[in-house]
Amino acid sequence: MKLTTKFGKRLKEIRKRKGLTQEQLADLMGMEVNNISYLEQGKHLPKKENLEKLCQALDVEPKELFDFGYMKTKAEIIKELNETINSVSLKDLQYFKKVIDSYLEAK
Repeated sequence: MKLTTKFGKRLKEIRKRKGLTQEQLADLMGMEVNNISYLEQGKHLPKKENLEKLCQALDVEPKELFDFGYMKTKAEIIKELNETINSVSLKDLQYFKKVIDSYLEAK
C-alpha cells in the first residue's frame, strides 16, 4: 500500500474518531473541503504547513498521523487468525465462533 493511501486512511480514521466531518476539519484548517477529500483518498500528502494545521485541528502529534504499523492487509489478518485458531482449545474456538456469529447477526 502506498504511503499516500496509508496516510489518507489514517487521517480519515483520526478525523472520525474526533467526531469531525470533512467540512468541519476543512473549516478548522481554513482549507477547501476537496483538499481534505484528496488527502483521505490518498491522492497526495499534505504540505508542511498543512500538516501542522492538521495536527493542530485534530489535536494530535505528527507521528500519530503516520502511525500505520497496525494497518494490515486482509491476507495478513487471515494468516494471524489461522495461527490463533490452530493454537487454541476447542472450547476457545467454539467461543470465538459464537462471538463472530453474534457480530454478523447484529451487523
